[in-house]
Amino acid sequence: MHQQSELRHTAFEQAPLPSLFRRDPIRREGGRRRILVVEDDAGLADQVSEAIAAMGLEPVGPTGALGAALVSAETQELHGALLDVRLQRGLRVYPVADILWRRRIPFCFVTAYCDQRMATYPAEAVLYKPISLPALCAAVRTLIEA
Repeated sequence: MHQQSELRHTAFEQAPLPSLFRRDPIRREGGRRRILVVEDDAGLADQVSEAIAAMGLEPVGPTGALGAALVSAETQELHGALLDVRLQRGLRVYPVADILWRRRIPFCFVTAYCDQRMATYPAEAVLYKPISLPALCAAVRTLIEA
């Protein structure tokens, strides 16, 4: 059994965005850092992408399809990834995590479920849904500092 995060999606609507984000974009070698978003809930995927963009980073995706996520993980220049564990049709995101692990790209799992297999991966963090904007920002900062 996992510990339920005390953070909620409602923080996306409640939190004043400018106070939660760095005012200057985080840059690497003259370009914005890129974060892959794999999430099959369209509303949450949009919120996550908007939050990443507001941090001065570039969201890649979002995608909720395993095939598209595999292609992005293999071919895109990435600095981190947020991975929903359970995707459409019950598919798991672990093949994407395998690619990221091999490429040494840090990632965080995002899930509403307890899955023992997550413990076998070197994820920087696990965010349990529902998540809040401050938790998301902290996870993304962890990724870009890894």
